[in-house]
Amino acid sequence: MKPSLCCRRFISPLPPAPSPTLAIALTTALVAGLLTTTTTQAAETLRLGHYFPAEDFRGRTTQYLADQLDPTLLEIDVFPSESLVKGRDGLMGTARGTVDLYSLFGGYVVGTVGMMKIFTVPFPPDSLDDADVLAFANDPRVLEPLGEAFAASQVKLLGFINSSGQTTLFLAESIDGLDQLEGRKIRGVGGYTDPALEDLGATVVFMSAAEQFLQLQTGGVDGVITTDSSYVNLGLSEVAPVVLASSMVRTPYPLIMNLRKYNGLSQDARDELHRAVEATIEWSSANFTEESERLRQAVDEQAETVYTFSEEDLALADSLRDKYLSAYIEEFGESAGALVEVYRSYLQ
Repeated sequence: MKPSLCCRRFISPLPPAPSPTLAIALTTALVAGLLTTTTTQAAETLRLGHYFPAEDFRGRTTQYLADQLDPTLLEIDVFPSESLVKGRDGLMGTARGTVDLYSLFGGYVVGTVGMMKIFTVPFPPDSLDDADVLAFANDPRVLEPLGEAFAASQVKLLGFINSSGQTTLFLAESIDGLDQLEGRKIRGVGGYTDPALEDLGATVVFMSAAEQFLQLQTGGVDGVITTDSSYVNLGLSEVAPVVLASSMVRTPYPLIMNLRKYNGLSQDARDELHRAVEATIEWSSANFTEESERLRQAVDEQAETVYTFSEEDLALADSLRDKYLSAYIEEFGESAGALVEVYRSYLQ
């Protein structure tokens, strides 16, 4: 009996062997596809967090950094306004890998990276502007020891991309001298600025930038140390109409990265990241003077009273600055002494 058609095996004939020319073309196409896949996989996307509004100059600086990168090597997604990690948790969140990079206020890290206290010495002279602060912070003699200190917390210090601008004391009620801060509750910003407030008789209170308006409105604090930018953008003139004309502190913003994530980047990606950071520092330094002047004018217009230091106030401020420069050397030793010498060179 003949087998049925359903049981028959049909074996299709082998296709003709491709010509040498066709084989070369197919091989070339395959290799090109593999190279394209490899390139795509190499372009890693990093998450950068910060605590400022996106439209703030500091927020625009981080976006400028992201825009400088070659997307075939590295990309950055920016998460503003504490949407990923709160400002005071920026160091820990970066070390843990909750976020890959963070731009944060220098005073927020002094509890862990004590050497950063050099940027919290109170009452910097008015001659020290933001360009000086950025130049000092990014001086190789400063970056090297601070980089080692950050690395101990599993964080890579990439550089300082912003300065705080005028960061001073805003009060609900007027004063006639620094000695009248005695008994007042003041929002501090960390580092040596806090004990300096206590030297003046004030009580230091901690809170986030977002809490300042409500705490001033309800009497939770009598004043806050904050930036001109926060004063203007948060509408603090409604609850703190008095401002000191001189800075309480002027602090740069470190850009930090999870150390394991940094070490895992290809050398090309690392080089591209450092190139973008350097370009961002140059852009920030070149553009912040105009921004700082705009903010200072806005503060002067919104505040009811601008308190200018008397000769007695200036002498007291100088003595407190010298006190905490000495305290820094005493606390951190020889390497701190070297940083203080660099700091003093930028005051001349």
